[in-house]
Amino acid sequence: MKRIANWEAALAAWQLAVPARSFAWGEFDCALAACEAVKALTGVDPAEAFRGTYSTEAEAVKLLGPGGLGEFAATVAREFGMAEVVPNFAHRGDVVLVDNGNPGGALGIVDLSGRFAWCVLERGMVRIPMDRWLRAWSY
Repeated sequence: MKRIANWEAALAAWQLAVPARSFAWGEFDCALAACEAVKALTGVDPAEAFRGTYSTEAEAVKLLGPGGLGEFAATVAREFGMAEVVPNFAHRGDVVLVDNGNPGGALGIVDLSGRFAWCVLERGMVRIPMDRWLRAWSY
């Protein structure tokens, strides 16, 4: 998977558009938002196979399976040729699993500064600093 020529502008546009949207399981949650960002930067939607297959938190947990969000994200990342990297080596636009204070964490996208990840949570879009990144996938 390769990034489009103007991926930095696409990332900036995604960051600006996200706060206007409301969290909804199976429509716009942390995983789907991260996948939308990847799609904006590459033209490829890693969520195509599971988008629209759940609409509640319980259904999302069932979809993730026993490994939880981190293992589910790792599996999807491998399928799309995204390499797992040490979180501190994640670059702008990469996907990260963060400690957001909830069991299992949340997925986010490294922002243009490279020091924070934007995560869509039930309370809205939140910036999570690098010291709370648990896993990362680069492409």
